[in-house]
Amino acid sequence: MYDYGKAITILITRFPSLGIIYNIEEDFYEGLPYVFYEQVFTTYIINKAKEYNESKLSDIFDFVEDMLENGDDDTKNLIEVAVIESLFLDSQYTWDDESLTKFYGKLTKTSFQNCV
Repeated sequence: MYDYGKAITILITRFPSLGIIYNIEEDFYEGLPYVFYEQVFTTYIINKAKEYNESKLSDIFDFVEDMLENGDDDTKNLIEVAVIESLFLDSQYTWDDESLTKFYGKLTKTSFQNCV
């Protein structure tokens, strides 16, 4: 089970390029996973969606699904609020585009649908 207290470490371990951003701004992001996930991870997702990097998108949404499935309650809430809802509300991201939904797992799809 993923522990909310380690949410940033889990993310930057899986996506090392995000760790560079965290290390530069650690004083700002330390202890604020909602801010880091919403500002940094969702921007990363939107950029990969614009590039339509299938490999990265698959990896991203495998991670999102895994966190929703195996995270503690606070981690699940983090993913649903800071990632799913942020993407849903972002005008640059078309969450229900078939080219993107093919990467979503069951829990990810449900979470997006709950935003409607």
